[in-house]
Amino acid sequence: MPVLFKKFLLEALSIAVSAGVALSPPPAGLETEAMWVAGLLVWTLLNLILRFIPDFVVLMMMSCMWVVLHIMPFQQAFESFTGTTVWLLVGALGIGTAVTKSGLLTRVALCTMKLCSPTFSGQVFAMLASGVVLSPFIPSTTAKVAVAGALATDVGERLGLEDRSWGMSGIWCAMYTSYSLMSPILMSASYFSYVILNLMPEHIRGDLTLVRWSVAMLPWGVVTFLGAFAAISILYKPKHKIEISREDINEMLHDLGPVTRDEKITIAVVGVCMVCWVFERQLDIPSVVPALMGMGLLMSFGVINKVDYNTHISWSLIAFVGCAINMTHAISVVGIDKWIGDNFASSLAGVISNPYLFLTAVAGAMVATRFIIIDPLTCFTLYIVVLSPFCEAGGISPWILAMCTYIFCQPWFARYQNVNYLAGFASAGGDDKLDFAKSVRYCFAYNLVALTGVLISVPYWKLLGLIK
Repeated sequence: MPVLFKKFLLEALSIAVSAGVALSPPPAGLETEAMWVAGLLVWTLLNLILRFIPDFVVLMMMSCMWVVLHIMPFQQAFESFTGTTVWLLVGALGIGTAVTKSGLLTRVALCTMKLCSPTFSGQVFAMLASGVVLSPFIPSTTAKVAVAGALATDVGERLGLEDRSWGMSGIWCAMYTSYSLMSPILMSASYFSYVILNLMPEHIRGDLTLVRWSVAMLPWGVVTFLGAFAAISILYKPKHKIEISREDINEMLHDLGPVTRDEKITIAVVGVCMVCWVFERQLDIPSVVPALMGMGLLMSFGVINKVDYNTHISWSLIAFVGCAINMTHAISVVGIDKWIGDNFASSLAGVISNPYLFLTAVAGAMVATRFIIIDPLTCFTLYIVVLSPFCEAGGISPWILAMCTYIFCQPWFARYQNVNYLAGFASAGGDDKLDFAKSVRYCFAYNLVALTGVLISVPYWKLLGLIK
């Protein structure tokens, strides 16, 4: 069967299934508009899975259909593009581009390695620590691992580790953990956080500052950091004692040269932005303002230029995020969220009343779903949209649900599951340097460590009032 014909056939089936949902008689408590929204959501989900049409185009078409069907006016269907989240993401991505382009990311990572023990375990710790330090300044995890991946295998070689060895995989796994997997600790560490922020109900969103987010994630971060360090040190420890000389690290720093003008400017701008973000409430300045001002200053001083702005900021990602955020608004407008809560909350009450059981179930379901739905943003957005009404009814903050889905939406049991993994793997030298099967062992270990961190955090979240 020709590929093009197969695509048309599957698209026709997705339209037929979606139309069947849209044209079904609405159940008690819903109107015809709700069925059209449900049908469009089914079509969107199927196309995000089939991936025949670019993801952001699918979501833009969905939003346009809400206008065509008079479910909501254009201003509502695309209102996220006039809000703070999209513009905060633009500013943050611009600042992240400067941190990467100026060489500051590599310099800070190498300085962290210089401070730690030159042994294998010491450099694993350094990789973990450097990612945690740098993550708040670069919201693109793909960009971070693309730069740090090559650094990880370079350090591995200087440690004397052989290509495709357990030790080389261990150094790389440490890099990937801190530069990508531990991003949930900090709001500014990934654009996923900005999506989650805008998917939250207004009364929750208003309380989620950068500081409060980090405070709430502190136990999970500590457990995951220490657990990841222990797992990598045990699972990937080389058979023979190895060390990296201080001279090697000094040589790598020497190759970077002295701190450049662009790095100094970036440090100053990032420092001011961090102060504004930490004291957002006291200064009464929305976080989007310092983000955009910071990017503007970096462009004014030539640290980044118009070409960087056009090429390093993913405008397809901006479109995807903006339209995805509005899914919750559409569902709320037609009353689907309330209908779900009214009709099914009681059936899930037993599970939700036990947060340990509920969060474990969500974690397992998310990992399993990622074998089918390739895009993690789509995956956790759907989970948040569908399950948030149950959580609010059961006394669990939708933010806890969101963080659980966020944490477990990044598995790499199979290569196709994780674009970030592929970026970091490729930048590190791909199959020439790393053995994919060796890193899969750590995927199992990391998810167990992350789940342990979630379960240990439950009493703490109860103290914060996030679980009742």
